[in-house]
Amino acid sequence: MKFILEINNKTAQKFSKKKFLGVFARTLELAKLQCLENKTLELSVALVAEDEIQTLNTQYRQKKKPTDVLSFCEYESVKDLCNEKQEHVFLGELIVCPEYIRKNAQEDGESLEYALTYIVSHGILHLLGFDHGKKMFDLQRKVADDLAV
Repeated sequence: MKFILEINNKTAQKFSKKKFLGVFARTLELAKLQCLENKTLELSVALVAEDEIQTLNTQYRQKKKPTDVLSFCEYESVKDLCNEKQEHVFLGELIVCPEYIRKNAQEDGESLEYALTYIVSHGILHLLGFDHGKKMFDLQRKVADDLAV
């Protein structure tokens, strides 16, 4: 697999593209979707403030509060994703709110790095067609355990 990552950081905080690329690669590795093995996978990530993610969460999920991540999938299901014949596959876009993640990390006694890794992996798994459940949560926890210091 090859990875293309576009990051649009609309916050004042600095984040490493290499770090996000590592989360992308490790999540895909653990997801074990063999149908994607010889593909070039593209992901877009936007880092936004709480007010912007709240606006999007209200617009797309009818929830009038901020959230940690929103996933906008290019494919309806893992079956549709695996049926893609193109070599270059755009998975979708993640909208991530580091400010919201930081607050939750502090409440949970976690580092920002661990929480951000966990949440970004969560969003990527949604783009791959995973739904909330033990398998998804175990995978994202493994990614965070492997990559976050």
